[in-house]
Amino acid sequence: MAPFLFIVESSLPISARIFLTATAVSTSGISTALVGWCGSPYVVDLRPLTQTENGGVEGIEMTTLTLTLKKLTTRVYDADFLVETSRPFAKWELPLEIQLPPPEEDAMTAGKAGAPGEEETVAETLNDRGEVIGQWIVKWGEGGTGSCRGTGKVSRYFNVHEELL
Repeated sequence: MAPFLFIVESSLPISARIFLTATAVSTSGISTALVGWCGSPYVVDLRPLTQTENGGVEGIEMTTLTLTLKKLTTRVYDADFLVETSRPFAKWELPLEIQLPPPEEDAMTAGKAGAPGEEETVAETLNDRGEVIGQWIVKWGEGGTGSCRGTGKVSRYFNVHEELL
């Protein structure tokens, strides 16, 4: 519609037409960005990764959609790395920091921590062609603490509809 503001005859001065056009285009851009931000964590397909296909650990594979409706598949190789989030429109996230319980509380979970300084890929995001476009990596510290960081375009936030659970 913006070009019509310049084509149609009107008594509006050119500065008012430019202002109206800029307002319309920026409103459209902002609303599209908000729809993308709000909709990006919604999971459309959820599949468990069995222990046999995931190295002895139960994981999860979640499919989300981009604004252009292209599939992004995120494989979280250990579901213990998904925690609740306070981000609006999302339920889970891959955390920036993780603290595994001490061995006396939960020996199985505590055993998942690597040696201090060791890095491990916790999750990967794949595009619709199956290419890895992002990774979530944990660097282990002392006592089961881990510091996480993303590389590339990793999906970090997820919201799963009850029907998929």
